[in-house]
Formats: sequence, structure tokens, C-alpha cells
Amino acid sequence: MKNISIALTLLFVSLCCGISPAKSQTPIDPNKTQVVIIGTLHGKHYESSKYKPEVLKEIILSLKPDTILNELPLSLVDPNGRPIFRHYLQGPEGWAADTAAMQLGIKQIPFDQPDRQENFKKTNYFKREKQSNESTQKWAQQIGKEDPNSIDLKILQLCEYAGDAQAKMWEMNLGPEAFNSELFDLIIRIKHSVWRDISGSIFKKYPGYESLVDDCKFFRDQWLERNKIMAENIKKAAKEYPGKRLVVITGGEHRYILRDLLKNESCIDLKEYWELINFDVDKCLASTAPPKDLGMSAEGIAQEQAAVKIVTDFWQAVIKGNWVLAGRLCPPKIKDWQQIFEKNPPVELIKVEKPSSSQLAGPHVNFNVQCTIRFKNGQTKNLINEIGFRKVGGKTVCFIFNVPNLPRKW
Repeated sequence: MKNISIALTLLFVSLCCGISPAKSQTPIDPNKTQVVIIGTLHGKHYESSKYKPEVLKEIILSLKPDTILNELPLSLVDPNGRPIFRHYLQGPEGWAADTAAMQLGIKQIPFDQPDRQENFKKTNYFKREKQSNESTQKWAQQIGKEDPNSIDLKILQLCEYAGDAQAKMWEMNLGPEAFNSELFDLIIRIKHSVWRDISGSIFKKYPGYESLVDDCKFFRDQWLERNKIMAENIKKAAKEYPGKRLVVITGGEHRYILRDLLKNESCIDLKEYWELINFDVDKCLASTAPPKDLGMSAEGIAQEQAAVKIVTDFWQAVIKGNWVLAGRLCPPKIKDWQQIFEKNPPVELIKVEKPSSSQLAGPHVNFNVQCTIRFKNGQTKNLINEIGFRKVGGKTVCFIFNVPNLPRKW
């Protein structure tokens, strides 16, 4: 049955390859704000050969927006609205948006649910999601044995097929236009319609799976509420920039619902990037390259070994005052490492523990590594280092994504 998803993807690609939209030459309506929603791949940008972070950056630059809206909560931006995680390795969207904004001299605005991170923690969102997925798999296995022709099972499989089609697109290294099209939106719409809208009514029929009914309602409500807040924040920004162009950077799965929520707003003129600019992906790839001196090479090294080495090298660099190396191994957030440790620098790396699997959801972090540091004031702290790995230029790079429990005041 998975051939359905492959066929759907191949149909999608063939149609996308035939797209040749006319570029709009119409001036922006002075009574409306032109809003361009660009769907992104999050961590998959690093693995794509056609939709690299550099491609996203160049698309933004070519559009010449008056401001950029980032899918970020308030806790992940600095006082000026810039992404806290704006280094190339920390996040492709943050790097692309911030680099473009600095070149264009424009403002950045966070438009995600302001308390997104706090809400994830308060609701145990990712733990609940993992448990719900496990229960769903258990249900599918049970029904598959009892009634392999169950219509309920086949309906739920539609979500899996749509997910397979989405994954197949990633594997095929399609360009940005494919992920910013009505056809991609349709795949995601099918996936979310089954997952968030239909599955709850199916699980009601099966004793012992009542928790899945509650889960479906919880995740549906969370999804709708978050996207409504995002759409309201986009609308608010649009009203502040009449007659201007706003670029909205968001994960591709949000495209269909944000466009649904904004399409009838009288102050907004929704556009696709490819309607406005002639963007040559191959030309862009030939003329751009990722930044140099990224992280630490992890080629030919076990990830656990690389994780211990980079933590050791980073803290030794900090102790010795080698701020250039420290910044390469662990990109700081707002202040640089020299400023952070100016009053109370580390003086001794006492111990580095073995890596443990990270429980942090998302594409950034692979391992947590705890180390014990002694500081100049005599304090000893146990610090967690979040370790990530990227494929950059075909080679594996290791870096410290963040040190989340680093003391801010001494």
C-alpha cells in the first residue's frame, strides 16, 4: 500500500516540474500588505541538495522584504527581535533570516505563540506525543491482526501514506518551489485532517484506547490554537506595514492552515515567492557556500566519542581564553563567550561524563553531555552541554548547540 504514497509523490513531482508561473509585475496595493509565506524544512535543510540554508537566504534577499517574520516565540529572540539561535549550525531558518535581515537593514518580528516553549513544558507536549504515537501503533497492530480489512485501519493509514509522501519528497531533494506549492499543501492537509480531525472519532469505538481520544482532542486543539495565534500576529504585523512586503518564514506544515486563516483578510495580499521573482536554484547553489570553520569535524569518529571531545575542547578553549575556537565549537547566543565569562571565568575542567541520549524534541540535539567546571570565584557547577551533528558539504560536523543551565548571574 505504500506504493500509493510513492505514486502520489511522483504525480506531485511531475506536476511541479510543469509549473511555470508568470511573475507578477503589479505594484503592491498601497491599501494592503503583501505577505509571502515561505515554507521551510527545519533541520532537513542541511540534508537537502536543492533547498539548502543558503538557498533560503538568497530567496529572502531576492524578495527584498520590508520586514521578516520568524516562527519563533518571545523566549527565542533577543530584545531586537533577532533569533537567539542564529548561527548556521544552530538553525537554518534563524541563520538565513538573520543574515538576510542584516544585509537588508530590516527588522525581524517573532510571530509564533509567545509562550510556546513554556506551553510545551507545562503540557508535557513531546512526552505525550511519543506515548500517543506508541499507543496508536499498538492499536494498529491489534486491529491489523483482528481485522486486516478494517475501514478504520485504512483511514488511519492515509495519514501514514501522506507522511511517506512527504518523506519521499525530502529523499528526492526537490527544490524550494516544490515545498511552496498547493500540491505540497494538499499532502500536508490530508495528513493533518486524518491525524487531528478524524482519528479521535475512530478511537472512540475501541475499548481500552480512551486515552487516544483525549490525545486527539488535545493535539487538535493545540494545533488550531497555535496557528490562530500565528495568523493573528501576521495580521497585526501586516497592519503596521501597509503597502509593504512581509516575508513569513515558517515550517512547511503550517503553510496550508496559515493561508486558510489569512486568505480572506482585507488588509493582506497573499503571494508565493515564485510569483514575484525568477529564482534559479542551480545558479544560487553555484555561487553560494556554507560559512567556513563550522564546529568540529566528526568524520570517522563515533558520535559519543566526538561529543566528549568537543565538550573537552570547548571548555579548555574557554579556560585558555581562546574565544575564536570557543565560538566555533559552541556558538553563543546574545553575548560572546568573553563577555559572558568576563567577571567569573572557568579555571578548571574537572570531569566530562559519558553522553546520554537527548530527550529534547526537534532536529537540533543528539546527545547531552554533563561536565563539572570550577570557576574563579571557587564555585563548582555541573553543566549540561547539548550536542548536535550536521552534514555540511557532505561531511559530518559536531557542535555544541547550547549550554542551557549555564549560570547567568554570579
